[in-house]
Amino acid sequence: MNADQSLGAFIGIKLTQIVAGFAGGVVSLAFLQGLSRKQAVLAVVVGCLSSAYLTDPVVYFFNIGPSLINGTAFVIGLCAMNIIPLIKKAVAQRVEGRIASGDDPKKDTP
Repeated sequence: MNADQSLGAFIGIKLTQIVAGFAGGVVSLAFLQGLSRKQAVLAVVVGCLSSAYLTDPVVYFFNIGPSLINGTAFVIGLCAMNIIPLIKKAVAQRVEGRIASGDDPKKDTP
Protein backbone atom coordinates (compact mmCIF):
# COMPACT_ATOMS: atom_id res chain seq x y z
CA MET A 1 0.00 0.00 0.00
CA ASN A 2 1.49 3.35 -1.01
CA ALA A 3 1.15 6.64 0.88
CA ASP A 4 -1.71 7.83 -1.34
CA GLN A 5 -3.71 4.67 -0.63
CA SER A 6 -3.12 4.74 3.13
CA LEU A 7 -4.12 8.42 3.43
CA GLY A 8 -7.17 7.76 1.28
CA ALA A 9 -8.13 4.77 3.41
CA PHE A 10 -7.73 6.85 6.58
CA ILE A 11 -9.69 9.99 5.64
CA GLY A 12 -11.27 9.14 2.30
CA ILE A 13 -9.23 11.44 0.07
CA LYS A 14 -6.24 11.05 -2.23
CA LEU A 15 -2.95 12.82 -1.58
CA THR A 16 -2.40 13.50 -5.29
CA GLN A 17 -5.72 15.34 -5.45
CA ILE A 18 -4.83 17.42 -2.38
CA VAL A 19 -1.49 18.40 -3.93
CA ALA A 20 -3.15 19.25 -7.26
CA GLY A 21 -5.81 21.28 -5.44
CA PHE A 22 -3.14 23.06 -3.41
CA ALA A 23 -1.32 23.99 -6.62
CA GLY A 24 -4.58 25.18 -8.18
CA GLY A 25 -5.37 27.24 -5.09
CA VAL A 26 -1.93 28.86 -5.17
CA VAL A 27 -2.24 29.66 -8.87
CA SER A 28 -5.71 31.13 -8.24
CA LEU A 29 -4.08 33.78 -6.05
CA ALA A 30 -2.66 35.32 -9.22
CA PHE A 31 -6.23 36.03 -10.37
CA LEU A 32 -7.87 36.99 -7.07
CA GLN A 33 -7.14 40.64 -6.40
CA GLY A 34 -7.13 42.51 -3.10
CA LEU A 35 -7.11 39.55 -0.73
CA SER A 36 -5.82 39.83 2.79
CA ARG A 37 -3.30 37.24 3.97
CA LYS A 38 -6.08 35.37 5.77
CA GLN A 39 -8.27 35.36 2.65
CA ALA A 40 -5.35 34.12 0.53
CA VAL A 41 -4.72 31.23 2.92
CA LEU A 42 -8.45 30.47 2.92
CA ALA A 43 -8.46 30.42 -0.91
CA VAL A 44 -5.70 27.80 -0.93
CA VAL A 45 -7.41 25.71 1.78
CA VAL A 46 -10.72 25.87 -0.09
CA GLY A 47 -8.93 24.79 -3.27
CA CYS A 48 -7.35 21.81 -1.47
CA LEU A 49 -10.54 20.66 0.20
CA SER A 50 -12.69 21.20 -2.87
CA SER A 51 -10.38 19.16 -5.06
CA ALA A 52 -10.02 16.47 -2.39
CA TYR A 53 -13.76 15.91 -2.08
CA LEU A 54 -15.14 16.99 -5.47
CA THR A 55 -12.66 15.46 -7.92
CA ASP A 56 -14.04 11.92 -7.78
CA PRO A 57 -17.69 13.00 -8.25
CA VAL A 58 -16.72 15.33 -11.12
CA VAL A 59 -14.62 12.60 -12.77
CA TYR A 60 -17.53 10.18 -12.45
CA PHE A 61 -20.20 12.63 -13.64
CA PHE A 62 -18.25 13.76 -16.72
CA ASN A 63 -16.74 10.30 -17.38
CA ILE A 64 -13.19 11.70 -17.28
CA GLY A 65 -10.41 9.21 -17.94
CA PRO A 66 -7.81 8.27 -15.32
CA SER A 67 -5.04 10.21 -17.07
CA LEU A 68 -6.90 13.48 -16.44
CA ILE A 69 -7.82 13.02 -12.77
CA ASN A 70 -4.98 15.14 -11.36
CA GLY A 71 -5.59 17.82 -13.98
CA THR A 72 -9.23 17.85 -12.97
CA ALA A 73 -8.22 18.23 -9.31
CA PHE A 74 -5.98 21.15 -10.28
CA VAL A 75 -8.79 22.91 -12.16
CA ILE A 76 -11.19 22.38 -9.26
CA GLY A 77 -8.59 23.87 -6.87
CA LEU A 78 -8.03 26.75 -9.26
CA CYS A 79 -11.72 27.58 -9.64
CA ALA A 80 -13.03 26.64 -6.18
CA MET A 81 -13.36 30.18 -4.85
CA ASN A 82 -15.48 31.07 -7.89
CA ILE A 83 -17.44 27.81 -8.09
CA ILE A 84 -18.61 27.61 -4.46
CA PRO A 85 -20.85 30.72 -4.62
CA LEU A 86 -22.48 29.28 -7.77
CA ILE A 87 -23.10 25.94 -6.06
CA LYS A 88 -24.61 27.67 -3.02
CA LYS A 89 -26.91 29.72 -5.26
CA ALA A 90 -28.03 26.64 -7.24
CA VAL A 91 -28.77 24.69 -4.05
CA ALA A 92 -30.71 27.62 -2.56
CA GLN A 93 -32.78 28.01 -5.74
CA ARG A 94 -33.55 24.30 -5.80
CA VAL A 95 -34.62 24.31 -2.15
CA GLU A 96 -36.77 27.41 -2.69
CA GLY A 97 -38.35 25.79 -5.75
CA ARG A 98 -39.20 22.61 -3.81
CA ILE A 99 -40.75 24.60 -0.97
CA ALA A 100 -42.72 26.82 -3.37
CA SER A 101 -44.11 23.76 -5.18
CA GLY A 102 -45.25 22.22 -1.90
CA ASP A 103 -42.62 19.47 -1.97
CA ASP A 104 -41.20 20.36 1.44
CA PRO A 105 -39.55 17.30 2.99
CA LYS A 106 -39.81 18.89 6.45
CA LYS A 107 -43.60 19.00 6.20
CA ASP A 108 -44.00 15.25 6.79
CA THR A 109 -41.63 15.01 9.77
CA PRO A 110 -42.92 15.19 13.34
